[in-house]
Amino acid sequence: MGLLAALLSVVCACDKIPELPSFEGEDGNKAVMIVVNEGLFTTNTAALSVIYADGKTYFDVFRWVNDRPLGDVAQSVTEINGYYFVAVNNSRRVEVLDKKTFKSVGCIRYKESGSPRFIAPLSDSTAMVSDLYGQIVTIRTKPPYKELEYIKLPLKSTSIEKITSVGGKVFGAYLNRGLAVFDCDDYSIRNMRLMEDVVVGELTKTCKMQVDADDHLWVVTTPRLARDQKSLTLNCIDPALERVIKKVEIPYVLSDIKSGDIVGMPNYNRVDMDPTKTLIYFNLMVATKDGKDRKDSNPVQTVYTLNVKTGKVEKYLELPGVSMMYGMGVSPKGEVCICDCLDYTAQRGYVRVFSRETSEVKSYKVGVYPRMIIFPQD
Repeated sequence: MGLLAALLSVVCACDKIPELPSFEGEDGNKAVMIVVNEGLFTTNTAALSVIYADGKTYFDVFRWVNDRPLGDVAQSVTEINGYYFVAVNNSRRVEVLDKKTFKSVGCIRYKESGSPRFIAPLSDSTAMVSDLYGQIVTIRTKPPYKELEYIKLPLKSTSIEKITSVGGKVFGAYLNRGLAVFDCDDYSIRNMRLMEDVVVGELTKTCKMQVDADDHLWVVTTPRLARDQKSLTLNCIDPALERVIKKVEIPYVLSDIKSGDIVGMPNYNRVDMDPTKTLIYFNLMVATKDGKDRKDSNPVQTVYTLNVKTGKVEKYLELPGVSMMYGMGVSPKGEVCICDCLDYTAQRGYVRVFSRETSEVKSYKVGVYPRMIIFPQD
């Protein structure tokens, strides 16, 4: 209670309850970023932050609009049927929000044990939710909002993390086992397939799978064992064939390093895609000086792009001073937006915005432990 009280006192001291603007974005002052903040575990301090075009930020908009906390450990937000579905994993529920007002229009509370993580549509009225505890859960995404089925995975000790819908199927990163494939109209375990040649492990489980303009699925992988971490691979999958049709491998330089060499990738790597669904953004570590090994080369985190049409990989933007990245999104303008959780110091974090056009880094104070950014398009 002492830590929670301290957090709440900081909120009260620094932020008065604001008069909320019209979420329609009057006078062109539209919401440009929505940030999911985990909050401090077991303290009910999960939050949604909204950043407007003029820089104004509301760090806990759900609480202000609904007069109650969002819950404990917000994980993700997904737009379905014109509403935001927010997975709050330690509260065992999914909140359904109006996109313009952030008013809760429904709450799906788990009656059984579970920890909702990520959400992908199955149909116009149902969705699949991945779970921390070796299961998947299906929910109804139209009124009446409710959970439908709890489906246990073959290995309860291993969970499916990121999930994505494409081509009438849901693809899920089955941690250290492969890529699970479900049909949207038959998502039973007996019908689940496993692509064992596409293995998402601890180092890439935070990388969101991307769907390009040709409805191909892109998945980032690295070798299973730590001693084999010598490259990063972007796998292009044809959903209809359920197989890899193209690979782009980026090797690391591990010894006799020269400035500018790619020497690895950061922990908590993140992936995003541009609005044309042609460029994939991802992160690598690049040497800033010659050295005998990675540590000696003083590497800096750097965003690269892959053009999915041409296969060309290019350096996009260096991120000096970024050590721990807990989330990343690239805005429609090409700004790289980083979630800075201040090294888990139990305080409100920041979104840092890096631009290719200027060396200025803009900072917006958001909630505790920001982890995900989305960019509203309407």
